[in-house]
Amino acid sequence: MLISLAAGCGNGGDAAKSNGGSGGTSAACDAPNGSFTILDDTNYSIPSKLAVKTYTLKDHTDLLFDWGKLTHDFYGKPLDPKLDIDLVLLSLWKKTPPELEDALAHDALPPNDNVGVITTYPLDDYTSQNLLDFNFAGNPIPDQDELWQYFDTQNPRFAYPPAEYTFLLEAGTGTALGKGARMLAFFNLDPASQNTSLTLADDSAVLDYSVHLTGARAMHVPAATAHLTVDWSRMTTNAIGNPYDGTQINEAVVAHFSNLGLADIEQHFLDLESLADGWWSEPVRAGKSIDLAGAVDEHMAPFAGIDDEGVWLSALFCTVNCNNPAPWSITLLEPCR
Repeated sequence: MLISLAAGCGNGGDAAKSNGGSGGTSAACDAPNGSFTILDDTNYSIPSKLAVKTYTLKDHTDLLFDWGKLTHDFYGKPLDPKLDIDLVLLSLWKKTPPELEDALAHDALPPNDNVGVITTYPLDDYTSQNLLDFNFAGNPIPDQDELWQYFDTQNPRFAYPPAEYTFLLEAGTGTALGKGARMLAFFNLDPASQNTSLTLADDSAVLDYSVHLTGARAMHVPAATAHLTVDWSRMTTNAIGNPYDGTQINEAVVAHFSNLGLADIEQHFLDLESLADGWWSEPVRAGKSIDLAGAVDEHMAPFAGIDDEGVWLSALFCTVNCNNPAPWSITLLEPCR
């Protein structure tokens, strides 16, 4: 679901020249016919750590969940709690808080593994909601008695001891379940607790990340050539250290940063698209390779090939079956002789 990023690393202009920066190169082509295969050593990496607070709340209570005091999300980006939070969901998982934290950080939390999910859709209208006013994907919860089997530890059907199960509170942008998370918190239930509300704070979840582009081996490709075919069939590990299942890639991007070095890109990694001087994308419909000549920008202008100015890169994304928004791989592209 998440990535953890921190201050960028790298050495500025020198890195830009040796790894996709301005000044050009005279290296031999990795793609003399326009086709190249990326390997693990051409990829960037994102070492990360996610820290999520765990709260203890009173059971069998119409709990209040409040996100109105948020000013930043767990990435550290500014957040308007009324305008930016479109979906708040509560889910229950058979995991301890450390296990759930680790699964979230490594995008290893299949959505179907939860015990249950309830939702609320603020629609720029409110910044808090009581438990009994939550719904099921926009539809009323048909039987509140069923709800209490999860939130009342004395209920005869309660089977979710806090030592084994954890609730996840998630506030996000967009209305797709499991996507666009902006702030998180864990909680469990205790009849002895006097806490009847949970207020999300800017430190309820903190994501620490570090982006490493400078260590990646660049691919040298013909300049001014749109028909560049990237093949990822031999990749084994993605940027967050998970197995690279090439069939999960569903979007390819080429980006150009004419005035930024790699250190700048690393430091402002969350704003890649907005910082790029050119951003061409195309869907991957099948297979483990794609001809980048089909990529277009927001004005439907096609990708025309790279030059020797600034940083060029190709990124591959898994956006359908993955929660982590970071590209699975980024390949630095440099012109060859």
